[in-house]
Amino acid sequence: MKLFFRKLGPQDWEWVVSIAPILKCDNTSGIIAIDVKADKPVAACVFDNWTPNSVQAHFVVENKMALKHGFLEECCDFVFNVAGRKAVYGFIMGDNDKAIKLNKHIGFTEKMRLEDAWGDGIDYVIMEMKKENCNYLQEAKAA
Repeated sequence: MKLFFRKLGPQDWEWVVSIAPILKCDNTSGIIAIDVKADKPVAACVFDNWTPNSVQAHFVVENKMALKHGFLEECCDFVFNVAGRKAVYGFIMGDNDKAIKLNKHIGFTEKMRLEDAWGDGIDYVIMEMKKENCNYLQEAKAA
């Protein structure tokens, strides 16, 4: 799989929300991964709720092969090195085991659970990743 990465544009929003129920904010931005051969999106990282030190991230992955072809490196480089943020936060449904596992693999740690915040019996899990814990930065690989 060969991917092309570009800034998330208005033309991509329909695809994003067809996979994940993300609400677009005034400061929503992101990166989209396009499968060059198929000429279609396969993954996106949507960033919103920007502060001077942090941002909230939403990963949208239709083809998990994108994770092995530079998508995570591109997202992490952007948020920490290009945008200069110190932390990334994720808010995940407590029963979404795949998302929690992926986030831990990237370098997120669970900060807290809000009991029944998503629904009856479903917690809201707040996860945080700081630059020094990110497993997908190029300088981390070189070290």
